[in-house]
Amino acid sequence: MTLSSLLVCADDASVQVLKRVLEELDVQVELCADVARAAVRLAQERFDLIILDCEKQGDVTSLLHEARTSRLNDTSLAVVVVGGQENIREIFSLGVNFVLYKPVSYDRALSSFRAAQNLLYRDKRHKARAVVHTHATVDYAGGEQAKATLVDLAEDGMAVNFGKRLPPTCKVYFQFQLPGQTANVRLSGQVVWQDWNGRAGIHFVDVPQTSRRVLQEWLKMNLADASRQRLASKEVKVEHSIRPDEDGVLSIAAGKKQDLKTNNGEAAARLRGGLGNRRGETRYACRLGAEVYQKGSSVRNYCHLSDLSPGGCYLEMPLAFEAGVTVEIVVRTYEIKLRLIGQVKTSHPSYGMGVLFHLNTKDERHGVQTLIDFVAATAQSSE
Repeated sequence: MTLSSLLVCADDASVQVLKRVLEELDVQVELCADVARAAVRLAQERFDLIILDCEKQGDVTSLLHEARTSRLNDTSLAVVVVGGQENIREIFSLGVNFVLYKPVSYDRALSSFRAAQNLLYRDKRHKARAVVHTHATVDYAGGEQAKATLVDLAEDGMAVNFGKRLPPTCKVYFQFQLPGQTANVRLSGQVVWQDWNGRAGIHFVDVPQTSRRVLQEWLKMNLADASRQRLASKEVKVEHSIRPDEDGVLSIAAGKKQDLKTNNGEAAARLRGGLGNRRGETRYACRLGAEVYQKGSSVRNYCHLSDLSPGGCYLEMPLAFEAGVTVEIVVRTYEIKLRLIGQVKTSHPSYGMGVLFHLNTKDERHGVQTLIDFVAATAQSSE
């Protein structure tokens, strides 16, 4: 299994060390000394690993934003080479997985890239996986009735955020409900890998027949939905315009138009009539690039906005803020800039947070609803 990497670096000494380590680990290396060219390559091709050694902090920020808001490299592992401890917290808030310090040494680079390689191989799974966000109750040696969050799910295993490290290779007993389901799923699994922030991979050991049937039915439905969303990805990307014309027609950056007077009414009715949603407001799964700021801070945190409703959303980001924190969310499209204020209601470390919007003006409410209508109409047109 061959991994690919994009190395953005103009320092010959660093290039020599980094290329040597990557080639020893059988990782294909594409060297790019020009930042503008690197941004083009991130938009064109998928890389398993992105290594950034840029002279300017702004170039690092720009390339990370390009990667995290793209559909090709939003889950790629990112490594940044830095000269010191300054701005480390901000760098990690941009979705960086590893940091190397200058001067780059062979031993430190080998250790970091070997850890990155192990994580990447774990993610190269044979079974199709569906993204899921639901809470579970877990029991294991040394812990009873603990809480965890499911991240993704397959027939033979799942990724789970425990928020802390578990005993290595321990057996874990789960109980949870999948979104839209009423039946409880009970199963046991084995921890096969863990990372530094409490996320772990679970291989199923014992799954009762009734629970297996619930898993299979849910996966069949959600993997099909994910396939439809991928087909509609070009219309859902945030670079497109979502500003309606005066005649009620939605202008899209690519030049296409959709009749919102017809499609959006049907889509909204479809969302309002959805069964199995236990929350007060209908929510729609999407994935839009966004920025979030903590109140009183100028530190920009790149994230993905998902699970959108008229009253709130979920923000996927590695360094989630604590519950109760007031945040400012910025969503940019091709022609508009939507700025929202909200409060963190639920926080899941290393995964994300649920935010309740504070919509105080008619324009803010209209902006959110326009975004929902666009996403709903796009999804309906792809079915």
